[in-house]
Amino acid sequence: MKLFLVFGNHLFPELEFKKYKNDHVFFMCESMQMCSKFNYHKKKLLFLLSSMRSFKENLINKKYNINYYKLDDNKSENFFSRLESLIEKLKINEISSFDIENKYLEKKINKFLKYKKIHWNIIESPMFINTKKDFDTYIKDSKKPLMANYYKQTRKKLNILIEKNGAPTGGKWSFDLENRKKLPSHLDIPKISFPKSDKITDEVSEVVNKLFKNNPGDTNNFWLFKTHNEVEKVLDLFIKEKINLFGDYEDSVSHRDNFLFHSAMSPYLNIGLITPELIIKKVINTNKKNKIRINSLEGFIRQLIGWREFMRGIYNSFDKELENNNFFSHNRGMKQSWYEGNTGLPPLDFAIKNVVNYGWSHHIERLMILCNIMNLCEIKPKRVYQWFMEMFVDAYEWVMSPNVYGMGLFSDGGIFATKPYICGSNYFLKMMDFKKGDWCDTMDGLYWRFIDKNKSFFKSNPRLSMMIRTLDKINLDRRIKIFKKAEEFIENNTI
Repeated sequence: MKLFLVFGNHLFPELEFKKYKNDHVFFMCESMQMCSKFNYHKKKLLFLLSSMRSFKENLINKKYNINYYKLDDNKSENFFSRLESLIEKLKINEISSFDIENKYLEKKINKFLKYKKIHWNIIESPMFINTKKDFDTYIKDSKKPLMANYYKQTRKKLNILIEKNGAPTGGKWSFDLENRKKLPSHLDIPKISFPKSDKITDEVSEVVNKLFKNNPGDTNNFWLFKTHNEVEKVLDLFIKEKINLFGDYEDSVSHRDNFLFHSAMSPYLNIGLITPELIIKKVINTNKKNKIRINSLEGFIRQLIGWREFMRGIYNSFDKELENNNFFSHNRGMKQSWYEGNTGLPPLDFAIKNVVNYGWSHHIERLMILCNIMNLCEIKPKRVYQWFMEMFVDAYEWVMSPNVYGMGLFSDGGIFATKPYICGSNYFLKMMDFKKGDWCDTMDGLYWRFIDKNKSFFKSNPRLSMMIRTLDKINLDRRIKIFKKAEEFIENNTI
């Protein structure tokens, strides 16, 4: 008999499973071990478990033979003990699953199935457009992996936004330089819709609050949908109301709204509730009927087939280097203020509270506020990674590892990034709606202190050496003042 393993982040549309329906028994398990690997945000646990249970109900309604184990059924039994019991009971001789984007889990399952002498049939995952082999080929042909090159190659392969003569639609491969506008105060921002609570959500919420009561966040104001049809409607609403202004304001941060003109599709994509193929299809089809502004269309497509695909490839090719390198030798820990949003630095506290409330924020808050300040405060890379894994509903190893270590901290030493993404208060004042204040001195102190401590690195990079010249021009009294504020902030918020 054959068994199909459905992992919690493999909740793909039913069509992907249909060919295995008649000759496979299906296995799904809510694992305490997996749910407690990190102190996950309560909204992540609520989202994942309620989505799994909804997915299970859908398969049952479509007459699938499914064995489903709830977290609260028997907490002493783990994923592997339940799987082993079912294998022995049903005399399973072959197991199928979609490709796993988690090397630790993949190794454990491989070892377990080899011990049981069971063949593992791994199916290409619809979670991504490209295959792992595609990225392997790209890496072999590249001196240094660069997202822009990989994105261009993928665009050509898929024939997306390509003219008949092979040129990119709009005359450029990237409109990134046009996508850096500050949100005007008069602009209306469409609000996101919230799902109605139902029996599954209520039951899971109770389980989460009982078993994970000390985890970050809460289960209130739950904004995430849990079925394919619902998520497709969320996408349709984004295309209708937001996508045209996505490009202009994708880098903007505002107190007025957490989501602004972003799709917030990442939580759904990362557990299979929607596929990149479907999103691209819908966006391209919409553009054929009603033209979407090219900077928004290209910018959105780039996040999907550029950054997302590229990061998956980087994880699979460089996971050990990402995890173990510590380029700037940072070794500080975090105090509780990083979980409560009371560090005393307004932009940082704003970003932390957003994550505590929603379990989600867009890329600029993650990169230019959170990672930037954690880096400037010399927090150990693995500790930063832990924080991101805990706090975000869309966090999985394959995406957080390259984004945090490579992009956010440059702790890998530049496997794919060309420089560390750091800034002082000027960027916040330019792109966000924070008002100038005493906090600017602290922020600038953190920025220039970091550059001062890493002078040799900045001098060695022609693109960054100008920062040293600018630092040398800062008045000595001002330098002493802002460095002191930076030291006080680090002392108050790190261990």
